[in-house]
Amino acid sequence: MPTTLYLIRHGETDANVAGVWQGATDSPLNARGEAQARALARHLADEALPITAIYTSPLQRARQTAAIIARALGDVPVISDPGLAEFHLGEWEGLSYEQLRDEKRLWARMAEDPDFAPPGGESPRAFAMRLLNSIQTIVQKHAGESVAVVGHGGAMATVLSLLIDQDGGRWREYLMLNASLTELVFDPEPRLVMFSDIAHLKDVGNLDKWR
Repeated sequence: MPTTLYLIRHGETDANVAGVWQGATDSPLNARGEAQARALARHLADEALPITAIYTSPLQRARQTAAIIARALGDVPVISDPGLAEFHLGEWEGLSYEQLRDEKRLWARMAEDPDFAPPGGESPRAFAMRLLNSIQTIVQKHAGESVAVVGHGGAMATVLSLLIDQDGGRWREYLMLNASLTELVFDPEPRLVMFSDIAHLKDVGNLDKWR
């Protein structure tokens, strides 16, 4: 019997709107982010998906999203997993994506050297390995079940890039919108069934692009 992961990106935050990298910064959902999470929770409840557990990043924006979903699903257990946290950029957190790309050359440096780490941050290789370890552990523990995983844009994109393409460098192809729903089935190899669906947000709205 296949194992299904419902990958969920947290609802919107003020940093998402501002276009800055929040990474390991423990920022909360904004008002629209909370509304997005409630809309997603209603959708999951209406679909009666057989979700047996919810795993979440320990960061507040993910935990808030997971808690809203858990209540809508009848208090499904929520497990905090530090391995699901977003890419930690250390002293470079709070910079805009343009600054990271142009001034710090972060993406170029990452492509050149997977062991490069910003001051006080982590390397792409360490980031990828902790994410993969968490996802593989969840899949093994919940074989044949359906589980929700609430996390972050960069983290989820990296997971899909590694699992689907065996290439962590293709993460840009898997960037998800806030409060979107992605279905990943292991049967036994990972297969992407649905990606970054936001039909449930039609009355709430979302950013017109990933940030």
